[in-house]
Amino acid sequence: MASKSGKLSESTRPGREFQILNLAVFSVTLVSLGGLLVFEFAHRSDSLEIATEENRALAVFPKLTWTGWVEGRFTLGVDEWIADHFPARAQFMAGHFWLEQRRGFRAEQEVTLYAVAIDTDADLEPLDGDLEALDGELVLDDFEFEDEFDGDLELDEGSADETETTRSEGILVSDGRAMQLFAGGPKGSRHYAAAINGYAEALRGKLAIYVLILPTAQTFYLPESYTGRIRHEPPNIAATYAMLDPTVKSIDVVGALSAHTDEYIYFRTDHHWTGLGAYYAYAEFSRSAGFDPIALESMEKRVIEPFRGSLYSYTRDEKLRGRPDQVEYWLPPVAAQVERLTSTGKRTAYAEGALLREQSNGYGVFLGGDHPLLVARTANQSGRRALLVKNSYGNPFAVYLVSHFDEVVIVDYRKFDASLLELIEDHQITDLIFINGAITANAKTHIARLAKIMKGPKRKRGAQKPAP
Repeated sequence: MASKSGKLSESTRPGREFQILNLAVFSVTLVSLGGLLVFEFAHRSDSLEIATEENRALAVFPKLTWTGWVEGRFTLGVDEWIADHFPARAQFMAGHFWLEQRRGFRAEQEVTLYAVAIDTDADLEPLDGDLEALDGELVLDDFEFEDEFDGDLELDEGSADETETTRSEGILVSDGRAMQLFAGGPKGSRHYAAAINGYAEALRGKLAIYVLILPTAQTFYLPESYTGRIRHEPPNIAATYAMLDPTVKSIDVVGALSAHTDEYIYFRTDHHWTGLGAYYAYAEFSRSAGFDPIALESMEKRVIEPFRGSLYSYTRDEKLRGRPDQVEYWLPPVAAQVERLTSTGKRTAYAEGALLREQSNGYGVFLGGDHPLLVARTANQSGRRALLVKNSYGNPFAVYLVSHFDEVVIVDYRKFDASLLELIEDHQITDLIFINGAITANAKTHIARLAKIMKGPKRKRGAQKPAP
């Protein structure tokens, strides 16, 4: 018991045997964890590893350089590598999320809402380098549109309300399906329409321009109890289409998908559509462009599984984990020689058929992921050459285009740093296609990027033009 002075009496102090046991347990634990870490270090791989549960690449052990050591980047890299390769990390992470979903008392719910502030500009479709991508010119109000659009993008006083909302209002999970909640208003995306109209004005009479704005899964699978509580995509898309130049052909993707909602047109765990959803949009586009779409049953179908996508990574919802997706894709009947141009201007030749990278993980099968510029050349003799301007939503759509065009140039506007007008001239483009999801069609930074690459960055006098 304690004395008046507050000190423990001899009878209540921990015994020497207990202290020795405590030290022994601590030592064994420390040595065991250290041994496991040393084993992990000895067997580390310097190649890229993918955390499929988190839908991201794990940290690679950094190379030791003098500048990296002095600036602290090496030790920071080691810290990140240890955090990603800690023994039994996957099990610890699974346990963490299991406990997280069982905190407190929860009634069994058919619908779960995750108030995830995904972004203010569609973080699931990030710009390459974020702030650096536009040299600091990320906000439309600060962007020099006047020279290109004659002031069309100037907003009226007080008009930056629901029409300018660009964030995703969380993630809703219902019946084993996750979906982003749209936040754009029914008046449409004025900035997106103005950016496209800038291309229509600059290219008037020279080629055909098409625009596809895609709905997300919420348009077709939102629970009835939420229909009056969120903003809907079809009115926003229709209003945006109505503001386009009359020469621009808008493709009714909502209508094309509406007849197939009982089919596998959207992933349950990811924010993208599937290869099948992209096919129905491609078929609608083909008819508008004067082609007969390739019959789905005439193409060979292949499947990658299981696949747990971006929305599962955000929520770690158990109902999503229990219903993983599969990635379906179809082989186009036309062979294509593909060349890739990196952001540094380096050319890389792809093998025949490389528009589908079958060794890739999940959605990366389409185009092998996102690249600044891909050029696919075919033996078609249609006399038509397409330029597709897209983010990752356009990847499965792009694969189908090689069945019709002599050449398909594919630009990811988030990574491309040259001029689309020059690219159109260099490749004698006849058909210009813009494709965006409804969320990024309302996202200011994405729209600003589309506008910026029309003419491209200003080059210093004497600077060499990037290779087409």
